This record gives sequence, C-alpha cells and structure tokens, in this order.
Amino acid sequence: MAKLRERFEKQWPLIGKHLFEIVIIFIGVTAAFALEGARQDREEQRYRATMIAAMIPLFDDFTRHNRDLYAMEPKLAAFERAVAAGETPMIPVFRERGSERAPVRSWDGIVSTGISRALPPKLYMDLSLFFTRQESLSERYVRYISFAEAEIEPLRSDPRHFYEAGTRRLKPAYAASIDQLRGIIAGTRLTEQQARELKPQLGALN
Repeated sequence: MAKLRERFEKQWPLIGKHLFEIVIIFIGVTAAFALEGARQDREEQRYRATMIAAMIPLFDDFTRHNRDLYAMEPKLAAFERAVAAGETPMIPVFRERGSERAPVRSWDGIVSTGISRALPPKLYMDLSLFFTRQESLSERYVRYISFAEAEIEPLRSDPRHFYEAGTRRLKPAYAASIDQLRGIIAGTRLTEQQARELKPQLGALN
C-alpha cells in the first residue's frame, strides 16, 4: 500500500499536467463550438432578414398585377348599359398579361427555406391564408379564361350568338362567365386590402 501511494505521489505531477491539458482542450473545443454556433446564428438571422425583406416587394407586385383587372370594371359597366339599351355588344374578356396566374408560387419557396419559422405565428397564418386565397383566385381565372377562349373569343364576329333570341338577354353560360369575372374582381379587392395590412407587418420585423 505504501509503495502504491509512493508511486502515485511520484506520478501526480504528470497526471496533473495531463488533466490540465485535457481541461484546456475541452475549454478550447467548447469555445470553438460556441463561436461557430454564434456565427451560424448571426448568418441565419441575416439570411432571414434578407428573405423577409425580399417578400415585401411581392405585395407591390400584386398591386401592379391588379390594375389591368380593375380596368375591366368600367368596361363591364358600359357593357351592362348597352345590354339594358337593347343592344347586343361583344362580351368584354379579361386576359392576364404575361401570366395566367398571380405571383403566388414564391410563398411555397419561402416556406421551403424554413424562413417561416422566423415569423410570428399569427402573421405566418395570415400570410398562408393570403397566398392560399391568391392561389384560389388564380384557379378561378384559369377556369374563366378557358371558357372565354373556347366559347366567347371564336364568336367575336357575331356577338348575337351570346343572346337569347327575342329577349336579347345573355344566355346562362355567358351570364355565368360575366358573374365569374365579377367574382374574381371582388376577391382580388379583398386580398389587396389584406396585402396592404400585411406589408407593414413584415416591414416591422426587420
């Protein structure tokens, strides 16, 4: 026992040295991980801030996208006046410029990056609802324009086909197309109001 204690006492300085080195290595490794984690957190925060800032112009795109659609309202009003006066005018048709869909796909890309985790829960839900409604409006437009291209545009040279003989009222299918366009305009105005409310909320996050 005495020999064992004597050997331990002789080896203690060496053991202490190794323990000290192990502690230093442990502290160094821990500090390195902490610094790397902090660096990654800063980069993630900058990335999220950049992505959120990039979302804001989307709402300006929606506003610009809607101008052509709103221009249909006076055309519809003029059309209704002409019909009321006993005329058989050509049905006004709205056609998107450049795309048959509103710019909604960007939201799917944003969600896939994980940026949505940086959004307050209510804002995330409101944005999801907003883009879902935009997608729904796009689907409604596709159905509308598909009918217009197949059933209205080919008859542009003879608009009398759209009206019931004798009454000069629109045939049900064509009246439904006009109502569909009105519904798209009404839905677009609703989502544009939501865009005006959401845009400053996103801006406040940066």
